[in-house]
Amino acid sequence: MLVNLSKRVALAALGTAIGFLGLASAQSPAHAVSFNTMSKVQYVKITRAMYTGQYHWKNGKRGSKIITPKGTILEINSLNTHANPDGSLKNSISLSRGDLHYDAEKNIDEVGKWLTFHPSDFKAYKLKVPFRTHILTSGTGYTTSNANRYKPAFHITIDGYLEYYSSALLKQHPNYDAENVGIIGDRSHIKSTYSYPDYINLFKPTATRKISSFKVKGNTTYLYYSKPINGLTEKKVSIHKYRLTITKNGNLQYKSWGGGDDQDFTNAQWQRYTVGGHPFFDVLSVENGD
Repeated sequence: MLVNLSKRVALAALGTAIGFLGLASAQSPAHAVSFNTMSKVQYVKITRAMYTGQYHWKNGKRGSKIITPKGTILEINSLNTHANPDGSLKNSISLSRGDLHYDAEKNIDEVGKWLTFHPSDFKAYKLKVPFRTHILTSGTGYTTSNANRYKPAFHITIDGYLEYYSSALLKQHPNYDAENVGIIGDRSHIKSTYSYPDYINLFKPTATRKISSFKVKGNTTYLYYSKPINGLTEKKVSIHKYRLTITKNGNLQYKSWGGGDDQDFTNAQWQRYTVGGHPFFDVLSVENGD
């Protein structure tokens, strides 16, 4: 069993949920509207402490349930609605802790849980840094070359850390799949015969910095933290304070390879960025076929 291998996963059972919402006479209008809003966002902030489907993990063993604190940002895995025997409708939501920094992620076992949806428990949340939880890779765009898997990369976690991965580190992980360069994976400690590649956020980064603050102005984001990272180009703005400037450039890029008669093909889409004066890109999708 694997839990939420892709954080850019479509909301499962959404069609079912919307279909049942058409029968919402058994629900209050406010409840139905609130649940429908959840189908349009990727994250929520919880308004009270609760169990949301995670356990502590230590020394190779699952420990106690984690009570997620009030105000925590969580990712929506899926939504569901089903009819009770009395004809009333029950809305449910499944959440994960999302893209946490390595030292937090390694101590959490995501098992997943359907929670009864109460509108007062959840508030829709939009990430203020637009590329937060996305993998930004050094270079001008996606290629089908194996060299793609060894390009330096970084991401901003949901709990406010910048994690950087050098080329030398990526070469130490032969199972790392370059086609999944844009995918964040949850760590599941449940034993499984299913073999999946090392998603980049599941191994210890070369460098980690806690982001002390950030600013977003138009297409440019400014990140502030205490020490520079070898591999990125920051500007020192004061004692123990450095600024990394990230600018979104132009429109989405799209390219296809192959696709003739009886030929394998690859389609890829990405967004270009300038990071500290250097080109980076965010892979949004990769499709392979024959």
